[in-house]
Amino acid sequence: MGSGWRTILASDVARDGVGLELVAPNDKVAAEVFRCDADRTLTVTTFRPVPLPELERLVAEARRRLGPFEDGTPLP
Repeated sequence: MGSGWRTILASDVARDGVGLELVAPNDKVAAEVFRCDADRTLTVTTFRPVPLPELERLVAEARRRLGPFEDGTPLP
């Protein structure tokens, strides 16, 4: 991630999955890619404006780090 942007991998039991959060230089979560194991979906959510290059890096990193769904099905 560039100029102060970073990611945090977080498990979420309530939503039955795992997410990769994009944290802005001001330490606020700006976006998330979430892998839901209950319905085998992959969702991108933005919480504030995110520069496109950072969003593209987040999605690429999420594909690598989130791994397949809990049942072994690969990400879409």
